Amino acid sequence: MYAVSLRAQIKDGRIDELKEFIKNSALPTLEVPGMISIGFFNPDENTNLGMAFLANKEAADIFAEERNKNLMQVADVFASFPKVVEGEITLGKMYQDRPANDTEDAFVRVVFAKVDNSDAPTNFVKEKIFPIYEEAEGLRGAGFFVSDGEAVSWNIWDSEEAANAVVPKFNEQLTNAEGIFSEDPQPYSGYLYAGKNFIDVQKT
Repeated sequence: MYAVSLRAQIKDGRIDELKEFIKNSALPTLEVPGMISIGFFNPDENTNLGMAFLANKEAADIFAEERNKNLMQVADVFASFPKVVEGEITLGKMYQDRPANDTEDAFVRVVFAKVDNSDAPTNFVKEKIFPIYEEAEGLRGAGFFVSDGEAVSWNIWDSEEAANAVVPKFNEQLTNAEGIFSEDPQPYSGYLYAGKNFIDVQKT
């Protein structure tokens, strides 16, 4: 499976305009062959973050074409051009069955970290972070990949309260992660304001 993350800084006062465009105009055009799920949230009033999950790189390339068409239509709202990080998912698990067209609220955490290689951070997440997931309540799914010197980790929850219950455990492990990340990991979180499962997603 393949993941694509998109981070964008938005000009002051333009975030609502972008959200309406994504909900009403962009989402219907992004249902490309191989698209599994997509979601967007605002970690703060000037940041927009989206993640998409696709069957493979070929589907991601088609998605990129449609995504770029949409970005050009709203280019004026961005303070800088959105940053894309994408790659094959190296660690991932679904903890709940979620149906296509799921309409329940979802709280998402995405963490980005600069890295010098892929092995050390992958092993760290596998050995220290995924065991925390296994014991968590309200977790829907989680995953991880490294691409172009950046590690991307995400987890999707039933609620902010469920996520916050385990954040201290993540932070405790990160205090012992010296030398794994070249910069302090940067977390982003928020409730999805737009998104869709295009197929039934099953527990793994």
